[in-house]
Amino acid sequence: MMKIANISKSFKSGSNNKVILQNVNLNISNGTWCTIMGPSGSGKSTLLNCISGLLKPNEGKIHINDININELYENSLSEFRRNNIGFVFQDFKLLPYYSVLDNVILPLVQDRSKTELVTRARKLLVEVGIEEDLYNRLPKDLSGGEKQRVAIARALIAEPNLLLCDEPTGNLDSDTRNQIINLLLSLKQNGQTIILVTHDEEVAKYSDNIYQLINGKLLHKELIK
Repeated sequence: MMKIANISKSFKSGSNNKVILQNVNLNISNGTWCTIMGPSGSGKSTLLNCISGLLKPNEGKIHINDININELYENSLSEFRRNNIGFVFQDFKLLPYYSVLDNVILPLVQDRSKTELVTRARKLLVEVGIEEDLYNRLPKDLSGGEKQRVAIARALIAEPNLLLCDEPTGNLDSDTRNQIINLLLSLKQNGQTIILVTHDEEVAKYSDNIYQLINGKLLHKELIK
């Protein structure tokens, strides 16, 4: 279970504070898919960064599985994030000079044996639909959909409790977008908790709950079914 209680976030802009998030509250049960929508600049990515601990809110608390991440020291927070939160981005963020297999194992390569990681990475790549003949290729030799599948496998390498997706279908054509949606649905059915940010209502309609972020406030939206 993830619980966000009254978080606010502002940034210094000249002599003023620019308010991005205002008293945001959100409860997410394990194994559910929550989508957050809103216009560009509304604070969606800022909210994801607060949830992950990459940004610290000015006020409020964020609990993930009963742990208040805002109370963790930086080293403990980094370890918690590495082991409990997976990230998927619009621009994939694959390292260009590393193979598919090496990109997937990279987040944990300093913590676990390479043999163990390679075994798990191969299993994950099969699960996300990447064939073995692609494992040694560089990202530049992959299609957009293949890159996103590899990025999802990398996000899952630590068996995270929470998967944070920031516009994961934004750079994909409609057919490939639908393939990624089906993959996320499959992950959810297997118990994965997902928070996804998107502009695309076609993506949002598959989630369990939809929220709109407007003027720093998070409002629950009726499900689009």
